[in-house]
Order: sequence, then C-alpha cells, then structure tokens
Amino acid sequence: MNNISLPVTKSFNCDVLVLGGGCAGFSAAVCAARHGAEVILADINGFLGGTATAGLVGPFMTSFDTEGKTQLIRGFFDEFVKRMEGNGGAIHPSKMDFGNSYTAYRTAGHRNCSVFDSEAYKALAEEICIENNIKLMYHMMFIKTDTENSRITSAYFATKDGIYKITAKIFIDCSGDADMAYAAGVPMQNSTETQSSSLFFTVGGVDKAAMDKHMLEAHNMEEKFYMKEIITEREQGRFPISRAKIALYESTDGSWRVNMSQLDNVDSTKPEEVTSAEIAGRKQIKYIMDFLKNNVAGCERITLIQSAPALGVRESRRIVGEYILTLEDISVGKRFEDSVFCCSNSIDIHKKGGVDYIPTKLKGAYYIPYRSLLAKSIDNLLVAGRCISADRTVMAAIRVMPPCFAMGQAAGTAAALSLNSEACPKNISVAELTDALIAGGVYLP
Repeated sequence: MNNISLPVTKSFNCDVLVLGGGCAGFSAAVCAARHGAEVILADINGFLGGTATAGLVGPFMTSFDTEGKTQLIRGFFDEFVKRMEGNGGAIHPSKMDFGNSYTAYRTAGHRNCSVFDSEAYKALAEEICIENNIKLMYHMMFIKTDTENSRITSAYFATKDGIYKITAKIFIDCSGDADMAYAAGVPMQNSTETQSSSLFFTVGGVDKAAMDKHMLEAHNMEEKFYMKEIITEREQGRFPISRAKIALYESTDGSWRVNMSQLDNVDSTKPEEVTSAEIAGRKQIKYIMDFLKNNVAGCERITLIQSAPALGVRESRRIVGEYILTLEDISVGKRFEDSVFCCSNSIDIHKKGGVDYIPTKLKGAYYIPYRSLLAKSIDNLLVAGRCISADRTVMAAIRVMPPCFAMGQAAGTAAALSLNSEACPKNISVAELTDALIAGGVYLP
C-alpha cells in the first residue's frame, strides 16, 4: 500500500502529526505543543473528544486509587476536568463518591468518576488547542503512510477537497484502531476475541427523586438493577439484548446517558460490520426505552434525546511495541524504570452473555511503561490510547478515558523531547521524560 502514488491536492508540514482527536490525541497534541512542537491534529469528525463526544461515553471512569484516597491520574487530565468544572461542565472526581445517580448507582469500580457534559468538552478542547497554536484539521479520513528506512515520512488523508498529504518529523497514532501503525507495517497482536461494543444514547425526563428512592432503598443487586425483569423480558422475546443490568448515568446538564445496548463480535476496522452494528444499536434503543418506561422507577416519562453519532468500541487492534504490558505486571503493581503514569482501573471485559469484571486488588497502583507506547518497527511513531502495546486483559482496564489522557500526555511530551534532543523517540532520556511529566503534574510515586 505504501507504494501507491496518490494525486495530492494540498500538502502540509509540521513537527508532530497526531492522528485522532479523542482523549489520547487531544492530550498528546496539547502536551507536544506546550513543549515547543508545531502540531497538526487531524480527526475524521468535526469536533474533538472521540468516544467522549461522538460516542457519548461518560462519565470519565476513576482516576483515583481503589480506596478513593489518592488521585493517581493527574497532569493534563486533571487540568482539563477542573477547567470544565469552572465552566459548569463537569464535576471533579474528588467530589464524587459512588452509588449515586452520577455513577449509575454502582459501587464497584465507580468511586471518584468525573461527570462531564459532551458539549462542554468540545468547546473547551478547541479553546485549549487554539491557545496552544495547534492546527486543527477536521473531516480528515486517514488513507496511508509513506515509510522509508523504518520511519514514516508522510501521511495521506481523503477530503472533499481531494487528497491531503502531511509530512512530519514525529507521528503519534491515537486513532483507537492503530490505523497509522497498521498502515506503516507495525506488527499487531493477534486475538480471536473482541469485546462487545455499545451504542450509547441520552434521555431526558427522568424523575430523579423516584429513581433515587428505588435505587438507594433496594435490598439487593438484582432488585436495584432489575436483572430479573430483564431476563424475564428476554425470555418472552421482548428484550433481545444480552446485557442484564440497567445503566443510566446522570450528566451535569440534567440529561442521562444510557449504556445498555450491546453489539457482539464487531470488527471496528470493517465499515460493513460497523454499519450493521450501528443500525442494530439504534434498533436496540427502542427495546431499551420500552423496557425502562415499563419497568424502571423514574423512567415512566423519559424521552430519547439522541443516539451517539459513533459506536462505542472497546477493543480492536493493539500494536506490538517495545514492551507488551501483561496481566501479571499490573496484578503485582510492577514499577518500571520507564513508567510514565500509574492507575488502578479494574479489568472490565464485555462479551456476549455478560461481563467479566475483575476489581483491582492493589491498595496502591500499577504502572504503564513508556516502551508500550513505542511501535516495534517504526522509529518515529508513538501510539497512545486503546491500541498501545498491552495484552487484551490489561487493555480491558486501561482503555477507559483517564488512562488515555495520561498516555497522550506521555506520548506528546516524548515527541517534543525527541525533537528538542534530535533523537528518535526510542532513544530519548527516560529521566528527562519522567522529569518533564512530573513537572506537568503527572503523579509517579
């Protein structure tokens, strides 16, 4: 594919090209720019946020340790949430307990979530990018790369204006599906399984007082989350969805996000499969709405506000990097010499028929090494987000948005240090990188 010649309409040049404007890409672009890099951030959507906005996924899952005592993911993530909070668009995780409407009344893994409004995210993310002189390029469909001597030299995008070519010194793949890495020939980890996807949607008209009363007074999990009713409805053919719990999260704008649809065995790199899943997801919304209205206290008069413009994908490609983070590593809290952030998110594997949820048993944290962000065979490529070099069980824990912010901060900071030292990302000083991250608010105990 790299040898195919494309008719180029326009060409651009920068120090760092970031592919994907989700949590990881936005964070990477800002942190690279703040360290002096000229940055282009390219995204297929007409706004930033990725799953947080196009996917309507929320809230941000925990950034704290399992006991809720120490905030582990700080840095740019913490800055962004605080600025959204200042605009009335978020609630800081330090102010969030669990078992309430903002956490879908859940306890396990839902302590210290960060509630936010998607529109507040979009507006503030663009404001921050403009503050840092980042060139935003929307409506850019990535096509391919040119590579030479184990380096990417340029990336190509399809637009309504023709083919755009962007050359850069450092490339950061935050596409979620490892699109740039895959196109450049980076080896991928093979997996015969893929986590189920979901199509989030938002509703209005929830009677919060009635919902609170039932949920907070429920005697057991089945009563609280209506599992018996869902199973009964499914057995009678009125609820053809394999999820067995309700999940409504109140947002800061008074709407509620619903995470109840389930689309199994979807390959997010295949447009035909994604199309079918999105159609099926919207059909599932009707069944979910009917079930909520007929069975769930406080939902009798709910109305559909919108379905997510994009499917919420939990798993797709993962690169083979300089190091593959393993379940054993995070189970024992292994501390690496090149650790770039730490977290305590639990393993959460969605699959047909249920969820494998494995709470983190560590009182402290586990660590993610810089080498897991480095592509094995391309010297000037960094990867951040749910496609980094980790096994699928680990990815089921760190794929959520706060860790993605942290990965992006590490990748963007490393890219800028690479430029400043005239060394490829694999050869920069790890000590300088960790010093820069700590100076940027990253917590590395």
